[in-house]
Formats: sequence, structure tokens, C-alpha cells
Amino acid sequence: MTRMSDSPFAMPRLSPRHWALPALVLLLTLPLWRPWYEPGLFYALNQSLALLPDLAWSLLSLLGTGWAVFAFTAPALWRRPRVLLVWLCAAPFAGIFTRAGKSFFYSPRPLEVLGPDGIRVIGEPLFVAAMPSGHTITAFAAATAIYFSLNPDHRRRHLWLFALASGVALSRVAVGAHWPADVAVGAALGILSGLCGAWLCSRLPSSWLQPASWLTRAAAVLGIYCAYVLLSDEMGFAQNLPFQYLLAAYLGANLLLYARHCWRRQANLNPEET
Repeated sequence: MTRMSDSPFAMPRLSPRHWALPALVLLLTLPLWRPWYEPGLFYALNQSLALLPDLAWSLLSLLGTGWAVFAFTAPALWRRPRVLLVWLCAAPFAGIFTRAGKSFFYSPRPLEVLGPDGIRVIGEPLFVAAMPSGHTITAFAAATAIYFSLNPDHRRRHLWLFALASGVALSRVAVGAHWPADVAVGAALGILSGLCGAWLCSRLPSSWLQPASWLTRAAAVLGIYCAYVLLSDEMGFAQNLPFQYLLAAYLGANLLLYARHCWRRQANLNPEET
């Protein structure tokens, strides 16, 4: 049963039934793995998703990067650190599954198989290492980890996290980078990564999940590097750069607010003699 410690910073515990979610996603998306529907399904989705502008899909793909996820969750540093730390615990699992999958499967991307004719490509053209979709794994890992870091009574109102992750998955087909099967498997592996991250974070002492802990401060230092990446790397979409600059500024502002929070807390613990 899911339970919480008396500490307001403690992680809820996972229920055994939650571990069935990745297998359920794989089972529900099993038809997408079969070659019977390709390339027709890819063409249909790639063209129908053109109803939204290119910028919408490129920005959704941006949310499939850890750099953007960090920026959006930065306010949690001093409010509810576990919301940020839990998906950071999931990130190594997401990275391992992404690298292992791309190394194990020989899976050319749609552009390599079908050529440029009739494919809508947004951003940098990609040709190899399709299976699984790393952006989809990252998005679902973050959504799952954050969702299960929340109090069980408050989770239902945050199901939008999975809707957003699904948007990231669709964006990878919309930009011409992945087959539908790539994002289906990516979603399952992302959920598994998020569950692993939530499990790992639930094993950490609650004192490590507080705003002034060494772990939260280390995460804040990592945030400085995240801001640098957002400012310096196109991440495959040049049109996203202005929004990356805004995200970097937002992240920087939150890091400054976190530093002020830590300074004030330290000042209250060690008041100066007058």
C-alpha cells in the first residue's frame, strides 16, 4: 500500500501494482510494433499532425530533454525538493534504457528508410538509432517520477503530466524523427524509469529531501550547468533558441531565489550578535 512518512518531505511508497504499468503500456501498444501498419501509419500521423505549427512540435520536443524539465521544476528546490530530486533519480535509468535500446536494436529512422519525399521534417534531419525514442523516455520518466512523488490524495489532478508526456511522444513522429513503435516502447521504458526513480528516492532519508540538504544543494549546482546548456545548445531545433533563453533566465531566477532561501535559513539558525 502507498504510504507516507510523518515528514512533509518524505516520499510516498510505491504499491506493487504500479510496477505493472510499463507492461500494460507495451501490451496496449503491441499492434504498433508489427510492420503491417508501416509505413502507412507513420505517414498518416506525420501528415495529420501538421495541423499544428512547426514551433508547437519543436517546443514539445524540447520538453523531452532533461534541461527543460529541470528549468520547469526548479521552483521545487525550496518548496518541495522531492519533486525535482525524484525525476533526477529517474534520469540515470532513462539514460541507461535509451543507450541500451539504441545499441541493441538496429533501427533506422523514417528519413533513412523512406527518403525525404512526403515526410514532414522539422529541425535537424536524423537517420539512425530510432528505437527507442529518448525524448519520449525522458518525458514519461519525469512525468511518472513526479506523479508518484505526490501525495496519493492529490495525484488525480496531475494526470495532465502524462498528457504532456504523450504530446512529447507525438512530437517525435510529427518532426519526422521516429516511428510510432519507437515512441510506444519509449513510453513504456520511460514509465519504468520513473518508477525506478520513485523507488530509489523513497529509500533516501527524508532529511536529504529537504531544501537545505546537501543533495538539494548539489541539484542546484547542476542547475547552473542546465542553464548553460539551454543557452548554448540548439538541441536539434534552431527555432527553439529564444524559448531556451527564456527557460534559462527562468531557471537562473529560481536558482537565485533558492540561494536567498538558503541564506535566510542559515541566518535564522545563526543570528549575528549585536
